[in-house]
Amino acid sequence: SHPRAGGAPMQSATERSKDVVARGLAPMFKAHGFRKSGLNFWRSAGAVTHYFNVQLSQWNRGDEGVFYLNAGVMFDEIFALRGELVPPTPKYEHCQFMVRLECLDTALPAFYSVPTDTPMEAFAREIASVVERVYVQPLAAVHNVKDFDALGWARAVPWSFPALIAYAVGHLEDARRLVQA
Repeated sequence: SHPRAGGAPMQSATERSKDVVARGLAPMFKAHGFRKSGLNFWRSAGAVTHYFNVQLSQWNRGDEGVFYLNAGVMFDEIFALRGELVPPTPKYEHCQFMVRLECLDTALPAFYSVPTDTPMEAFAREIASVVERVYVQPLAAVHNVKDFDALGWARAVPWSFPALIAYAVGHLEDARRLVQA
């Protein structure tokens, strides 16, 4: 941080991004029963884990930088189908469903920046509201792979994931069709 007029240190883009998480996302996720570690949030819901990650750009430098919003779901049933154990401590890379938030709502930007003149409290509330509307609320009724299939999000990723979901819920013909397409 370098001093600004008046001597107070100016936050870097990375610090401002983390501030958005602390002011907006962390309280919202906590209110919905999510646990937190760093910039990651998760909750178990039946046979699934809802997982959300805030990814800081590796190119963030000083005042300039961005962050990405990553949405994930981990399925106990898919681990079982593969003969694998469910990881005791979930991580984003364990999720079988992993997308950037804008894949679930194409009106959203691909990334967010936090310029130095950003009204932090209002911006943090807005980000939390968007994530709650687009990710948290739709997942409230998702407790297993069938619930997830009914949500319709499987099509937000390439053919292999929709085929896996179709197979996991017992729609074998649909799975075969998706793999052969």
